[in-house]
Amino acid sequence: MTATDETPEVIAVTLQKGGTGKTFTAMNIAGGLAARGFEVLLVDFDPQGTLTANLGKREQYFDLDTLSLDEVLLDPSEWDRVTELIETDHEEFDLVPANQSYNGNKTPLDAADAGGNRFGRLLEHFEGEYHYVVCDCPPDFSPYAKNAVTAGENIVIPMIPETEMPHSVDLLFDQYDVLEMMHELDISYLASVMTVDSTKMTSEHQRIVSWFEDTFGEKGVVTDHRAAFARAKKNQRSIYAYEESLANAELDTYDRLVRLVMEQTEPPTFGIDVEAATQLSLDGIRRRREQTREKEVNA
Repeated sequence: MTATDETPEVIAVTLQKGGTGKTFTAMNIAGGLAARGFEVLLVDFDPQGTLTANLGKREQYFDLDTLSLDEVLLDPSEWDRVTELIETDHEEFDLVPANQSYNGNKTPLDAADAGGNRFGRLLEHFEGEYHYVVCDCPPDFSPYAKNAVTAGENIVIPMIPETEMPHSVDLLFDQYDVLEMMHELDISYLASVMTVDSTKMTSEHQRIVSWFEDTFGEKGVVTDHRAAFARAKKNQRSIYAYEESLANAELDTYDRLVRLVMEQTEPPTFGIDVEAATQLSLDGIRRRREQTREKEVNA
């Protein structure tokens, strides 16, 4: 579709390897944007539904009678029903959950005409509602991952310091170079994040971190694992909306990832001063959170 002044920016959090923190990254990019006042929609494109479960929607995942994203993508006559999928009860952002209906190694979307290039056609239904759509992609190059990438042409890559990581990233670049050529895209690699555990670093881990820093430079963020961040996820919140993680000093490092996304995208301006939102510091976010908490206590 042709972008308008109200078309949201779409961010695909993707890598074909599992266990690298895609869900955590998608959830916290969304949280960091929402904490600055942007309207954000999270989309769970992963058939495993981890994001959906983490946000307390496990029942929806197993409900095969409910309308699901894959059903909408498969049938153009159903495209205008995409807004029916949106869950709006999370305090930070909205969610399009995954559903067990599209779990499996092969789905009808694989054989559908332009099956990996349909989600972008649905963005007109989100115009004037969201500044950003953040997509949690599956650990593969399935049509679900491709839909997220072709819709916005913006990629964030999450990683961990494992030996095979350089090969996995090279494979990702190769695959999306082909996708770029086939669909005449202009893919932007906005940022990459390497999550390490400084208490368990080996010489091999450090070698991979050095490769990461050399490869991605200023677009690479190395962040240390924090238990407070894991507890935020357990409480179904991003690290920007959970008091313990919001106060953690490592958030200052992690927030570089969100700032890289904002610096390289141009979300619509409805309902918000984009420049002011982009420049809002973590201290400003913390003050906002404290003010909100005080209002809730006094209500």
